Amino acid sequence: MPHFTDNRWVGIDEAGYGPNLGPLVMTAITAEGPLGSPRPDVWNDLGALTDRAGGNPKRLWIDDSKRITQARDGHQRLQAATSALLHTTQRIPSNSTNAHTRLADILIGLDAGSPSAGEWDRWPGDLPAATQPVTPVRLEPPLAAWRFRAPRSTILGPHAFNQALDRLGNKASVHFETFARLLTAIWADSANCAVVVNADKHGGRHFYYAGLQSIFPDQWIQRGEEGPELSRYVIQGDDREIEIRFAPRSDADNGLVALASMVSKDLRERWMAAFNRFWCKQVPGLKPTAGYPVDARRFRTAIESLAASLQCPPEIWWRNR
Repeated sequence: MPHFTDNRWVGIDEAGYGPNLGPLVMTAITAEGPLGSPRPDVWNDLGALTDRAGGNPKRLWIDDSKRITQARDGHQRLQAATSALLHTTQRIPSNSTNAHTRLADILIGLDAGSPSAGEWDRWPGDLPAATQPVTPVRLEPPLAAWRFRAPRSTILGPHAFNQALDRLGNKASVHFETFARLLTAIWADSANCAVVVNADKHGGRHFYYAGLQSIFPDQWIQRGEEGPELSRYVIQGDDREIEIRFAPRSDADNGLVALASMVSKDLRERWMAAFNRFWCKQVPGLKPTAGYPVDARRFRTAIESLAASLQCPPEIWWRNR
């Protein structure tokens, strides 16, 4: 039997699977504690610091990002969550201030690469900075029962998305490959740990065994139940073990998944802000878009001829599926 010293719990979620415009972003939020520590309950363990969407406006809201963005100040609340995580895990440079944090610093803090890696640099102009509606809080439970580790995000811009789509053949495979990058990093960083990963169902699918085998061909994978409410697997190595649980509504039921949903949505919103600012400056009267079908088509019709004249072909800004 492996000798475990720590428990870790991970929530993974994405933003941007369905749109035609903008990136796919996926984030892993990790908490850890000594072996035998109780599973984190973000809402209860953090006491008066946090609340659900629509709750106490003075607290940090943690919830499914779709519920957060329904609020008038939803985008600022997404940014506040990202900021709180980065300050809690000391991933913000010391020269950053509470009121203004460079996007590049946020990407470094999330291990998400440079602005060019996420295809932000295709849209010249000042990149959006972080605005924080409240002073960042430190998300630390009493008695140090557990703590957050550094969050990790991966950003797949439209061009990279299309290249992966050409290579893999379908959008679901692109999504799973992005998930695999995070899962591989979690595995590599989990020596002597027993890890539980929670994630939402991928497109409502119930079967993930073959995909996990492709990620971990040399590890033993125990196949658990596979059904509408839960698909469960355990990957075992000499000095580590990861249990993966795919369940519907995870971003509403699990605080770590909710935070992953919020950070992913925050990064996607920042990307779309840069994209919209660039094109709305080029086309007077053009209304911004969130990038989802129907409205994305309206936006494409408005910019396509200009984009061609700027030598900006659709494959670098329009996702084929």
